[in-house]
Amino acid sequence: MSRPPLTRSVWDVDADDFPADGAVHDRARFLLRYAILAPSSHNSQPWTFDVHDDEIRFAADESRWLDVADPDQRELYVSVGCAVENCCVAAEHFGFDPQVEYHDPASTGRVATVRLADGAPADPHPPELFDALTTRATSHAVFEDRPLAPATRQRLAALVRDDDVTLQVVDDPDTKAAIAQLQAEADRLQMDDPEYRRELGHWVGLGALGSSWLAARVGQAVVTHLDIGDREAAKNSKLITSAPVVAVLTTPADDPPARVRTGQTFERVALLASLQDVAVHPMSQTLERPETRSRLADLLGTTDSPQHLFRLGYADESPEHTPRWPLSEFLTGG
Repeated sequence: MSRPPLTRSVWDVDADDFPADGAVHDRARFLLRYAILAPSSHNSQPWTFDVHDDEIRFAADESRWLDVADPDQRELYVSVGCAVENCCVAAEHFGFDPQVEYHDPASTGRVATVRLADGAPADPHPPELFDALTTRATSHAVFEDRPLAPATRQRLAALVRDDDVTLQVVDDPDTKAAIAQLQAEADRLQMDDPEYRRELGHWVGLGALGSSWLAARVGQAVVTHLDIGDREAAKNSKLITSAPVVAVLTTPADDPPARVRTGQTFERVALLASLQDVAVHPMSQTLERPETRSRLADLLGTTDSPQHLFRLGYADESPEHTPRWPLSEFLTGG
C-alpha cells in the first residue's frame, strides 16, 4: 500500500485541542502529534507507536532504516530517541510524569516504553521546551562568525542529565579543522559508494528533505548519478570550521538503549537551542564510517563511542520545517 504524501501541516498542533477529559488512550495519542515532529536521519521518521492505555510503546521501523548509511543502526535508534523525548516533554506539559523503560529490540521488538504516570516528575524538563516542539528546525546554513554566549553554553550543557551520555563541546580551531578533515574524508568515501548515493537519492526524491517535487527529482538525479564527493567534502568541511561550536555526544556503551538516550539528550539540546535562537545542524557522515568514527574518538581523547555530531551557532536565515507523514502512518496495534 502506498504511503500518504508528506506534508508540513502536521506542525500545526494546537495545545488547546488536548483531550484533557478524554480517556488516557486518547490523551496518549495526542502526545504523539508532538513525537512525530522529532528530527531523524534524512527525515526518514523511522518509528512506530503502539498505545496501550497509559503506555506508549516505541519501536524502530526498519522499512525506513538507512541500511547503507547506517549499517549498525546507530542513527536509527538516535532518531527514535528524539521522538521519545518529544513525547516526554509534551507529556509533562499536559500534567503527566512520563517514565521511560528501555528495551533490547532484538528480544522485545520495542525500543522504549513511556508510561504516563500521574503527578509531578522528580526531575522535570525546563517547561519552556514545550514551546519549541513546534518551532524547532534544522539549519544547513553557514553560521555567523560569533561565539556562542557563555550563558547559553551553560544552559545547553545542563540539559545532559543522563550519567551515561557525555556532551563534548569543541571550539578550538585546530580541533575543528581536524574534525572537518574527517568529515571531508567520510563524504568522499560515502559518495564513492553507488549504493549510498542511491539510498540518499531515494530520500531526496521523496521530498523528505523539504524540496519541491521538481527540485526533489532533480536532486535525486544529481545525488544518484553525478560525482559530487569533492563538492560535498568542501561544503561540509567549511560548515564545520565556520561553526563556533561543534558538539559530540558520546556513551560508554554502544547499544540501542545508549543510542536512544543519546537521541533524547540531543533533542533536549536542540529544543533549548531553538529557544535561544541558536541554530543546530547534525552531521552524520563522520560517524557513518567506522574508520572515521574511531579516529574522531581518538581526536576527542575518549574511550567512549561517539554517537551524534552536530554544529551549533547563529544563522541569518530561518529554516523551514521539513514535511512529515501523518501520525496515522506510524500507529500500530490498539
